[in-house]
Amino acid sequence: MERPVKRSGRPKIPLDVQVRVLFRDGWLCRWCHRPTIFAPTLRLLQRCVQKSGYTAPIAYFDLHWRRDLSPLLDHLGAVIDHVEAYARGGEHAEANCVTACNKCNARKNSRRAETYEREQPGKPVKGKFGEPRNWDGLVSLFLVLADDQGITATEKAWKRALLAYVETLQTKQSNLGMQPTAFGRG
Repeated sequence: MERPVKRSGRPKIPLDVQVRVLFRDGWLCRWCHRPTIFAPTLRLLQRCVQKSGYTAPIAYFDLHWRRDLSPLLDHLGAVIDHVEAYARGGEHAEANCVTACNKCNARKNSRRAETYEREQPGKPVKGKFGEPRNWDGLVSLFLVLADDQGITATEKAWKRALLAYVETLQTKQSNLGMQPTAFGRG
């Protein structure tokens, strides 16, 4: 049995790489094929609901994605997973990164992709009309709710990275004579 590679200090995957991977994969988990959710959206949505005067407890967001406080994130929170685990020497390269839901990422841990797929075969989500198209992990809602007041520095960085990606996508679509994606600058 191979031992994980010891590395000191794990560098962060650059946001632009994460954004490209999430959109490349259509915000669908590589392992279970379910739609994933961009966590900061649920934090902003919870804030919006609470600001509206709603006083009953709601379980949209928890910083630690606890099941009792944010059940959607506990299972469907979007994360970047390494196909070849970083602990086993896998790189942060875009080709080695995939979108995963929080549950599958935790279940896979540092196992090899082939081993995980053999032990936990992804069951196709049965839908009469096929895989979700145009699912964006609720990023469009994040961009609507993410005024620069009350968002964290990390959320501001995500907003910049997401808008830059969307702008690039819109330019490509426009150059191909396609209708640009309907994201606005906010």
